[in-house]
Amino acid sequence: MPKQSRVPVTKLIELLQESNTPDERRTIVEYIQNHSDEFVNVLETSFSKDTLLKGRLLNLVDLLNSTLMIRVIEKAVMDDDTHIRIKGLQAAYRTRVDTVNAHVEKILASSEEEFEARKWALHILGSTDPKYYSRQIMKIARDASEDIRLRKEAVFALTKIVNDKTLGTLCTLLGEPSTEMRQAGAWALSNIGAPESIICLLAALDDEDDNVRDWAIRGLRDMDDARALQGLADAIHSSSPKEQVRMVRLVIERRSEVILRAIVELLDSQDVDVKRTAAWALSVSPYPPAVPSLKILLDDHDEQTRNYAKVALIRSGGLDPTDLKLD
Repeated sequence: MPKQSRVPVTKLIELLQESNTPDERRTIVEYIQNHSDEFVNVLETSFSKDTLLKGRLLNLVDLLNSTLMIRVIEKAVMDDDTHIRIKGLQAAYRTRVDTVNAHVEKILASSEEEFEARKWALHILGSTDPKYYSRQIMKIARDASEDIRLRKEAVFALTKIVNDKTLGTLCTLLGEPSTEMRQAGAWALSNIGAPESIICLLAALDDEDDNVRDWAIRGLRDMDDARALQGLADAIHSSSPKEQVRMVRLVIERRSEVILRAIVELLDSQDVDVKRTAAWALSVSPYPPAVPSLKILLDDHDEQTRNYAKVALIRSGGLDPTDLKLD
């Protein structure tokens, strides 16, 4: 570890060396406001030497005025110490300081930098100037040779930069060999909920990974779009019994007419789990048009199916609850 260089002691340095609590930091900031020249000297001296004062100064950035805050962050982001650099990047992201973006871009582009430094660099650029840096972020998301952790951070950043190109990049990720990246892409598109991604999400319903399919289902389910809901209904109809059970449990939250009609059709399934799950879903989301099909299930051989059907009938107005009891 490098030997700590001694910094000439001043009143401000004494205060910084003793600062550990929020109240003490506020006291220091009040002192700085009345002794700005001393603060500038301490700042320059601290960052020109290997001293623990760097960290103490960074602890003050959220309380300083914008001019002094920027000076501290600029020093920290360009510091040789990785820990200080990361802390400075975090402060830049938190305060939306963009005066260091040119240097931050170099940090992001350097494969020799620590992941944490590159991560915060990416989010600084994506939040302070998304239009300008979106191309660089999309490139990272698509680059199979990049650290997968950084690629996933890029995907997250792209959810805040929604346009045709970023949506196209996220759709492309659904065809990645990497399961993690397909999951990230499906998650992102699900959270964005853009109608332009419907075709991509419908295709993802055939993915071999359960999580990818689940995010695609959620994304389509939550869109206020007839194409998305009809696509889900068609997928429910054509899926295997096991997948039908999974889909019904996810889509029932939407309580859409299109979805509910598809679930009613499953009441005729020959698969016990499918039929039971469909009856359960209609007990959760009452649907009066389902009453005739539900009444047939009152004589079903499966006890759980009969019970769910009774609850669904009562909630849909098809039966008076005083006329029967659950098994």
